[in-house]
Amino acid sequence: MNTFEYTINQDAAAKDGMVKIASICGFIVNAAYRTLNEEGYGMCTLSKCTFEIDERPKTGDSVNIIVNNGLNNIVTILNRYVSLTDSEGNEIGRGKIEWLLPNSSRLGVTMESPSRLARRFINRFRGIMPDIDSAAGLQIRIDMDFNEEARQRSDFSVAFKKICDSRFFFLARSGSDTLCRAMLQTA
Repeated sequence: MNTFEYTINQDAAAKDGMVKIASICGFIVNAAYRTLNEEGYGMCTLSKCTFEIDERPKTGDSVNIIVNNGLNNIVTILNRYVSLTDSEGNEIGRGKIEWLLPNSSRLGVTMESPSRLARRFINRFRGIMPDIDSAAGLQIRIDMDFNEEARQRSDFSVAFKKICDSRFFFLARSGSDTLCRAMLQTA
């Protein structure tokens, strides 16, 4: 188990002073990736992630991200479970991140850092639905499914569909390839 502390600065905060959804998700993926690097799995590919955030910290607050190892299928998949706590140790969120071990045919491809990739997709989703941070309210759940590896600086288009007042489906595509599918649910 590893614990990483992040302080919410102005760049990570939305207009309301609360942490941006993309920023907190980026912190979570970064913490899990740092754990994998420490274990010697530096070339993993982000596959899936699920986050539940009960409370969004505000500018100046610190958040601790606790990363636990999950069951590993050493051949292909590494799972990491995360808990988010505030500075007093109260749980404010949780998540699961699935990583794929590299395929030897993909070695040498310059990939975007996983936390940056997750933030980039969420920020693009925010671009087509600008009120995503305020719409999230206090409790949110984000499920992201990464279907293809996105190369550094690759361009992609995004679309979203409102399923109901509390559920939104997002899609990121590059040409005919689907890069990421995501679902945002609010409570």
